[in-house]
Amino acid sequence: MTTINTTPHKLIKNGIEIGDWVIHTSKNPILKSTEKEEWEKELVLNGLPEMVYGNNFIRLSNEKRDITIVFNCMDALKMLDKVADQSIKVSSSKKWEEINKGFEGQIEKSFEWTFSSPYTGTILTRGHCYSNFEKPIGLFENTTEKIDIEKLKRPDPILFFDDVLLYEDELADNGSSMLSVKIRVNNESVFLLSRFFLRVDDVICRCLDTRIYHEFGKDYLLKEVTFKESSFDIIKPYSENDPTLLTDSNFIVSKLPIQSLTTEKILLSYNDNK
Repeated sequence: MTTINTTPHKLIKNGIEIGDWVIHTSKNPILKSTEKEEWEKELVLNGLPEMVYGNNFIRLSNEKRDITIVFNCMDALKMLDKVADQSIKVSSSKKWEEINKGFEGQIEKSFEWTFSSPYTGTILTRGHCYSNFEKPIGLFENTTEKIDIEKLKRPDPILFFDDVLLYEDELADNGSSMLSVKIRVNNESVFLLSRFFLRVDDVICRCLDTRIYHEFGKDYLLKEVTFKESSFDIIKPYSENDPTLLTDSNFIVSKLPIQSLTTEKILLSYNDNK
C-alpha cells in the first residue's frame, strides 16, 4: 500500500497555504475600453487583444525563501513585439483594414496582431523583478532532470485547482490567440501550466508551454519551456474530417512538432546567504 505524504495546508480565499507556500489566484472581468486605452499607452502598443483580463493572475509565494513566481497579463503583453510578424499573413483581416482605413501607400500591419508573447513567467526576489531573459547567477541552474509525468498522472486528491485566462483574441475571425494558466496542488506537489496558443487558419499553429513543478520539501522548482510550431497543413486533414477539432487546442497542440525544449531549476537556496 502506497503512503501519501501529507503537507500541512489550509484553504484560503482563491488559494491555498501549503508548507512554506502561499498560492493565490485572481479572476476578474475583462478590461473596459478606457482601461485598454491606458494599457496601450503604457505598453506603447497600437493594439491589444479583444479580451484582456488585466486583473487576473496566478501567484506562488514563499516568504521564507523570499521568492514569488507570478503569471499575469501585463508582463506577458510587455514582451510583445511593437510591429507585426510579416512572415504571418492572412488573406483578409478586418482589424487591419479598419486600423489603416484611408491610408495611402503600401499597407503593413502596425501591431503584433497574433499577440505571440514569449512570456514564461515573472520571478520576484531580493526586491527585483525578473522576466524571461534575466537570469541572475545562482537563481537558475540547467538540468537534465525532467518533470515526473507519471506522478502527475496519479489520481492523488487535488487540494486546489484553478484555470485563469489572461487574454484572448479571435484574430478578426481568422483563428485564435490565447494565453491561459492552470495550477493544481496536491499533498506532495504543485504543478502549473502556462500556455500561449495560436491558430491562424490556413497559415500556422503555434504553442508555447511553460510548466513549473515543485515537490514540497525539495530545494528547487523545475521549469520546463516547450515551443511547438507548424504550418496549418499538419492540422488540415483532421479538421476536414471533423471541423470541431479546430476549436480543440489540446488536440492541435498534440499534433505539433517540438521546435525547442529547455528545462532548468529555480533554486530556492538563492537567498539563503544573502
